[in-house]
Amino acid sequence: MTRRSARRRVLLSRETLLGLLLVLLASAICVALGFWQFGRFEGKRDAAAAIEANYAAPPVPMAEVLQTPDAPLPAAQEWTPVELQGSYCTDPGCVLYVRNRQLGGHVGFWQLVPFTTDDGSTLLVNRGWVTSQGQRSAPADPAPVPEGELSLTVRLRPAEPVLDREIPEGQVHSVNPPQIEGLLPATGGEMIRRAYGDLVAEDPSSPRPAELPDPDTSLGPHLSYSVQWWIFALIFPGALIYRTRRAIQDLEAADADGDGDPAGTRPHRTTDHRPRRQAHSRRRGRDEEEEDALIDHPGQ
Repeated sequence: MTRRSARRRVLLSRETLLGLLLVLLASAICVALGFWQFGRFEGKRDAAAAIEANYAAPPVPMAEVLQTPDAPLPAAQEWTPVELQGSYCTDPGCVLYVRNRQLGGHVGFWQLVPFTTDDGSTLLVNRGWVTSQGQRSAPADPAPVPEGELSLTVRLRPAEPVLDREIPEGQVHSVNPPQIEGLLPATGGEMIRRAYGDLVAEDPSSPRPAELPDPDTSLGPHLSYSVQWWIFALIFPGALIYRTRRAIQDLEAADADGDGDPAGTRPHRTTDHRPRRQAHSRRRGRDEEEEDALIDHPGQ
């Protein structure tokens, strides 16, 4: 059998074709996971860039960032400090608490209050973190909301998605202005629907909940994970190529052993028999020797 025919047999074998299918599937999964991790890296990188650019920047009027109440907050403008003039809604039904928010390893609440500006818009303001009492069912000793005209500095954050859970009275699961607007009494202003603000400062100052920590700017291991997945995607084809080459080499060697002497000229091995030992004649007995002597010499 020729080398070409051996290669064809291996390449078109059921095992090779099935292995190729599995390799393509495994490599495609690894490539997809690599792009997923790389996408997470890009998201963290862009978020970190926005934090570094905006977090410590001087405050600007809110109209420079959000032209209309329905305008989305651009990703590049997240954490931008803005100045607001107006007052909080001090109706007891206006003060809400956002559940399951962590600070320093403890779970508590955010105090969320609508703030109506002098230009007629209303922004939900996260005044800070409040510890919980009991089984995380209610905030413990929250700071009172200040009354009267105030000047605020807040950092703009994008609205959170709605969580499809039962909403306890006076509490919410996420900061989603369209959902929360239906839970509030009339505030007298048009709700900013796609953003809210983290409180930086109030003037005049007043007691407030615990300040929120600075945002995390670490990028995490996502970039290295993506590279690892792409390396895995290359390992599977390499393993299949190595296995296929070894199978071809083994088949060629087997063909050479079976078809290399078509004329039968190769000497065949024969079994090496040892020569038989000659049988030793049995030692003649003494009686037989005496009998032979009488026959040869009868007169003696």
